Amino acid sequence: MRDWDVWRLVLPGVSPLEVWNLPVMGRELWELLGAPRVDADRRAGVPESALAGRLGPALAVALSTLVKRHAVEAVWLSGGLVCLEGFGAMLSHVATALPCPVYMAERPLFAPAQAGLRLLAPLAPAQPVALDVGQTGIKCVSHTAAPRIFERDTALLPRYFIGMARPPDGRHVQAAVAFIASALRVFSAQAPDALCLALPCPLDASLIPGGCTYGWEGHASLVADILQAALGNEGRGGTALVLNDAELATEAARRDSRLANHSRVLCLTLGFGPGGALLERR
Repeated sequence: MRDWDVWRLVLPGVSPLEVWNLPVMGRELWELLGAPRVDADRRAGVPESALAGRLGPALAVALSTLVKRHAVEAVWLSGGLVCLEGFGAMLSHVATALPCPVYMAERPLFAPAQAGLRLLAPLAPAQPVALDVGQTGIKCVSHTAAPRIFERDTALLPRYFIGMARPPDGRHVQAAVAFIASALRVFSAQAPDALCLALPCPLDASLIPGGCTYGWEGHASLVADILQAALGNEGRGGTALVLNDAELATEAARRDSRLANHSRVLCLTLGFGPGGALLERR
């Protein structure tokens, strides 16, 4: 993208973890601890006040397994499911069986994106924007507008699971690019000169994305396509820092004063499905 420097950001002391497919209670974790489970319960008539409690058994098993496996000293949670009514009470009960404390982000939806703005601060940008792209929506923050969420329309952007055929003409990738680019254009009153972009998928050093329900795995020009669709040749260019969404969440955890004395922290994002990363303070 002309006049834009695009970097695969690697945060110090951060290791991504694959937790979505952790075997739990005879299922994969995302099936029991994710938005699809909550949506199914809502359709079945489960009261809103009971939704969080129904996630408790899977969360308890997952945390017990992951805390032991990674020898962590604390757990930090963010994401949309953390905002469910009664989640805090459920978590307090689950945490009693763990050997370490568990904390919820103070702003579970927007804490990672806010951390993205802090990562851009050393660049001294005039118009920084952070986009935390999830599989159900995009969280957007800046210094000049109220935080906003753009919800994914699954009629326009169907979810492509593992093993499902992708359209051979790539229209699903084009639709995903258009969705993210549109959110950036609508949210930003002026063209940004610095962007932190978190994506819900693995990313290699060349920014080639791995799998997620957008179906864009292997699409090498994904980030360049998003910038081109959002900004074209407008603006003065800038710098884009790109990373995985769970990695960005660890940056929010790093700044949480409650974790200041913990050297190994398990960070989980609970949304469409669980994402994870390990924060190690050296």
